[in-house]
Amino acid sequence: MFCTRCIRATAASRQIYATRSFSASARFLSAEPALSTPLTPAGERPQPAVQRSICPEGTVFNGLNYHKNGKDPVAMKDEDYPEWLWKCLEVTQKKSDGGDDDAADEFSKSKKVRKAAAKRQRLLEAKLLAEGNLEALAPKVPLQHQSINLPGREGGTIEENLEAAGKRQQLRRAMREERRAKIKESNYLKSM
Repeated sequence: MFCTRCIRATAASRQIYATRSFSASARFLSAEPALSTPLTPAGERPQPAVQRSICPEGTVFNGLNYHKNGKDPVAMKDEDYPEWLWKCLEVTQKKSDGGDDDAADEFSKSKKVRKAAAKRQRLLEAKLLAEGNLEALAPKVPLQHQSINLPGREGGTIEENLEAAGKRQQLRRAMREERRAKIKESNYLKSM
């Protein structure tokens, strides 16, 4: 007769390793053969496919196995890997509207970022001078510090009221950005 504890202990000590392939796409088999048409016109040679990986198919990756009695993984064809794998190391830069981010960089904590922002500003000013656009070089008063009346009135048309609402929204956004900058500055100074 077997002890139940012994049976449980032997079952727990056996580890079943599940293998999972790196490919996320399933290949569908069709009953009908698919006929292909050439992608290049007659007389032209097709260009060779771009090799994405640095190791050829069949390369054994020594030392990457983490199972006790398992085999080292072997490289597959580039087409067998999912498309997202080739893009996971690409760094995407956030597209900015321009002026707001440049002004924020001039007051960055990093000296390197401040220097780059000052250089960018000098190049922009030199370009505007070369074009003869002196109005663009005039100092700009921030929207929240201007003393202008907002458009709109009680008996106005729909277009006038929509324009007034847009101007109020711009003012509200500018004031909010200024408050956020002040809060960031005060938090930074408190941390010193």
